Amino acid sequence: MEEHGSDGWRYRGTITPRTLPGLRRHLMSWLRRRAGDEVSRQAEDVVLASWEAMANVLDHAYEGRPGQIDVRARIDDQVLIITIADEGSWQALEEKGGRGRGLRLIQALVDGLDLRSTDDGTVMTLTWPFPVRRSA
Repeated sequence: MEEHGSDGWRYRGTITPRTLPGLRRHLMSWLRRRAGDEVSRQAEDVVLASWEAMANVLDHAYEGRPGQIDVRARIDDQVLIITIADEGSWQALEEKGGRGRGLRLIQALVDGLDLRSTDDGTVMTLTWPFPVRRSA
């Protein structure tokens, strides 16, 4: 289920390889509506890092099978916060044949990264300074 509100954007539902492109488009659309085209370069970095985090959920938490994901985006005190939570059990993050670089890519694109795993799943929080569009 996708939700739009004055305070943010949220998708709660199933993640599959087929849902990833739509999530990417909806997040970009929300960012552009919220902050305007003046931050389009930053929005591209935000969406790429978020997409990579969601792809990691699919690969590591659910081993490529459908699973539940909760993605939230909001701007709080000119800080963009994206939280990606799953209910899976992450497999080892090993580098094999060109794989395993997603977390490094995310780290290169974000200002802040917090990754926490429990028995109930994993929560990844990504943050960036983000100017809010001012109304004239």
